[in-house]
Amino acid sequence: MQNQVIKQTPRQQIPSFEIGSQKTPGPLVSIAQVKGHLRLLRAFHNLRVTVEECKDRRIPTFAAQMDRDSRWIWFITLAIDRFERWVKSLTFVPLEKFINKQFPPIDVWMVWHAYLLNPCWYEEDCERLLILQQLRLLNVSVVSSIDVGKLARNQPSASRIAAWHKQTGSFFDPFDAMEELTHKQMECPRCRTRVFVPFVNDNGTGYSEQQFSAMCPLPGCRLKITKGNLAMAKFVRDLTESEDGSENFMAGTLFFGNGKRDPRRAKAIKDQLTQSSQFCRKSLQSSDQRIARLDWEKEIKESIGYSLPLLKDAIAIVLRDQPEATRTRILSAYEDDSPFSINLISAVLRQGIFTKRIDELGWLRPGTFKEGNRSQLLEHALLRYHCFLDLAAASPNLMSVPTLDIDLIWHSHQLMGGRYGVDCDIYIGRRVDHPLTTEEAILSRALDDTCRAWQSRFHIPYMQCGCPAPDKTLFERLVRIFRQCTGTRTRLQASLHPDHLPATHPSLHNAVLDPERGAFGSFGKPAHPQRDEKDLVRLSRPLGVRKKRSRKTDTELPPQLEGFVFEKITEEPVSLGPAPPYVGYESDARRMNTCHMHVI
Repeated sequence: MQNQVIKQTPRQQIPSFEIGSQKTPGPLVSIAQVKGHLRLLRAFHNLRVTVEECKDRRIPTFAAQMDRDSRWIWFITLAIDRFERWVKSLTFVPLEKFINKQFPPIDVWMVWHAYLLNPCWYEEDCERLLILQQLRLLNVSVVSSIDVGKLARNQPSASRIAAWHKQTGSFFDPFDAMEELTHKQMECPRCRTRVFVPFVNDNGTGYSEQQFSAMCPLPGCRLKITKGNLAMAKFVRDLTESEDGSENFMAGTLFFGNGKRDPRRAKAIKDQLTQSSQFCRKSLQSSDQRIARLDWEKEIKESIGYSLPLLKDAIAIVLRDQPEATRTRILSAYEDDSPFSINLISAVLRQGIFTKRIDELGWLRPGTFKEGNRSQLLEHALLRYHCFLDLAAASPNLMSVPTLDIDLIWHSHQLMGGRYGVDCDIYIGRRVDHPLTTEEAILSRALDDTCRAWQSRFHIPYMQCGCPAPDKTLFERLVRIFRQCTGTRTRLQASLHPDHLPATHPSLHNAVLDPERGAFGSFGKPAHPQRDEKDLVRLSRPLGVRKKRSRKTDTELPPQLEGFVFEKITEEPVSLGPAPPYVGYESDARRMNTCHMHVI
């Protein structure tokens, strides 16, 4: 492998990186943006602590009597309701006016943040859902143009508070809003009557609780409303949406699991559904388009008995020629009445696990990166992230598992919304997705493959946190193959700051653990963050020393991995093309004219 020298003009003094066959004009993410993101995570972390430990007197008595996990889930549910109100009320305004008057409160931004960190689902929803059209216009300009961390920390202006109240009818401060946010508005799946159900009640059937159910108040209907028949109604509503509107395909059909976008495939799947005997129109169509659509919806709902299980059976029949992962991915978007395609509660909970890990590193503490040479931590993390993208470009069939430091920069990049998708298209040729959930066995194997692929391409260990490397015998085979092919040594001199080493531990907040361990992951089951976070540690160990693995190993891939074929690194080494620099990334910008790779 050839030594690399990345040259910069003295005027610019900005490092360039090679990703695949492309060279960037500079870092895809700036250090300033990462620091802003860390300030934002600190605000989220403080908010979570305030809620879990009941540090605000405005928390109502019934919530204070909950256990800390249930109280946090209840708070997130309220935040998602406020996020939905906000996006529905957005109107186009110039960027400066949006920042000063319409930027949302911290709880709503926490939900938006978690949504952005599922880039394929988020991009699909922004294209598919009318309520997100204004938010779609803000994706690039807002997130990449302002210090959101500083904005979240500052006290909101009077005009910003007034604008929020006018738009949403709710108090700006989430703790002030608790008093008025007592009921969730929804529509009966059968008669379309507007129903208001409590978020929490005495018998545990509130909207934010596990056993949610409510009775339609209309005497002639009296349907028992559940998350299941709400999800059924949402699917039917999307299915019958006119092709002239924005919702012209079903959730979960625009992207393959490997990040490839295919709108023709999405349209074909919807046509296949609407033209099937299970879902096609059977009665005469009214001349009134709205009435015709309502009649069509009613036909479908009655034919499947307002039942989500029967809907799943019908979809399985109609899409039997599609991979099961496609059907599963589609159905994963239809779990309740939320207009959004992902479980935002789970998304926020999982980002909370990641934030806690970053806090344990000490990276959320104010002034952390002003001490001595600690600014190198973010500089080297930025460098490792560009290597991570280069690995994705060189190994399109590899599901790369990030380390904590790489994941932090990756998250910062995804917060740029549309800019992230453009960068992926330019440098990698596909979206590098950040799936919300991945089964333990799949993630375990992907982590081992990532370690080997990284070692093969960059000649240094991927993890330097003290965790054992993948199976030694297989690793030695890889080393021999590499030496035969290149005639070079396999290690690159890499010098990281001592405080950086723990951050090279795998980032596993999206792991769905073995169900026998009582882990979170499936809809409707309460999360137990403390226990689950402890269990995630064992996923960092290589396959050979793990004591317990999921029974689902080597079965069908989950929907988020459709299209992936795992890299068989022990049989065929990854291509050793040009790679980004790894060391020599100086903290002083004046010394960033060159970046050398040193082979020993």
